[in-house]
Amino acid sequence: MNFTDFRSSLIENKKLKIKGTTIEIKKVGRKYRAMVDGDKLDDYATEMQAMKMAKEFIKQYKGK
Repeated sequence: MNFTDFRSSLIENKKLKIKGTTIEIKKVGRKYRAMVDGDKLDDYATEMQAMKMAKEFIKQYKGK
């Protein structure tokens, strides 16, 4: 295993589907990036905060 393989194995990704919309939470450095349908929403300090804001975004802007 070389360094590139090792580094890519450390990346944390979580994917969910809510109301037909894909939410992906990625760890980028110290922050967690929320992605909705492949578009960057924002970077957050905690994973829970990123998940909460992505769900709120779907409620507000993608339909109820």
